[in-house]
Amino acid sequence: SGVGDADLAARLDALRELTGLSRPRVDAAALAEAGRVLDDAAARGRLSRRHTVVALAGATGSGKSTLFNTLAGVTISDTGVRRPTTSAALACSWTDGAAGLLDRLEIPGRLRRRPVQGPDGPGAFDGLVLIDLPDHDSAAVEHRAQVDRVLAHVDAVIWVVDPEKYGDALLHERYLRPLAGHAEVTFVVLNQVDRLPEDATDQVLDDLRRLLDEDGIALGEHGEPGATVLALSALTGEGVGELRDCLGQLTSERRAAARRIGADLDAAAERLRPVYVPTGRVGLSEEAREQFADRLAEAVGATAAGQAAERAWRR
Repeated sequence: SGVGDADLAARLDALRELTGLSRPRVDAAALAEAGRVLDDAAARGRLSRRHTVVALAGATGSGKSTLFNTLAGVTISDTGVRRPTTSAALACSWTDGAAGLLDRLEIPGRLRRRPVQGPDGPGAFDGLVLIDLPDHDSAAVEHRAQVDRVLAHVDAVIWVVDPEKYGDALLHERYLRPLAGHAEVTFVVLNQVDRLPEDATDQVLDDLRRLLDEDGIALGEHGEPGATVLALSALTGEGVGELRDCLGQLTSERRAAARRIGADLDAAAERLRPVYVPTGRVGLSEEAREQFADRLAEAVGATAAGQAAERAWRR
């Protein structure tokens, strides 16, 4: 199953109709966002479904480049003293055929790498494309712009946080909170646990989970769908195996792209909701309101078909 799932396609069609119905009544920003989601879904659908594109994002000093190198098994990304060390997004592809996806992310050929692979080839990482992003809190405006551009197009994100800055307001207000609906394609990794006393790791993790809960992010615990929260040390390797397992599962399922698009679709449809929710405003006939409600329900998967679709690509 991929981005072209019939259920997801039906939801996208409903959103397309919804934008047509909404055009005279909705603010331009909400329509533009819906249009962007439709364009993105079409663009992703034309590209490889064998691949899962995952971004490593984080603040200066979080250690995401060290984690990137650890996962790739080779030093690809500079981890020097000069901050920020990553001035441009770097890509590492475990499997051929990802060129179109990387072209879309505007990552030039000179910044595309291959990992060190064992005799068995990519194994669980078959189809994985990992992107090391510049720091989201970089002083350079162009670095932040690049982060935002790439994050808009990847299938999943690993946020790398450290014991000192995991509660950073910029991270939570600018990124995590607005993307709360994308919990199923979100990982939050507490790095540098080697710097913490043993009993402190659990305390920091609990506090991190509390903050994510306040952000409105569902946590994937006890078999429930949601964000994956892990603690590890990219430097010593502690906990990295668990992240590898999670990434391997995400990649082998090949559903991350559909989940990402589904979450974008939900957010876009929600922005159009005020048009049909009765607010005492005149001007929308009952018939038009019903038609709009039907399309909205289809777009956010609230009809039986939509619910089945959600279950299908959450299973």
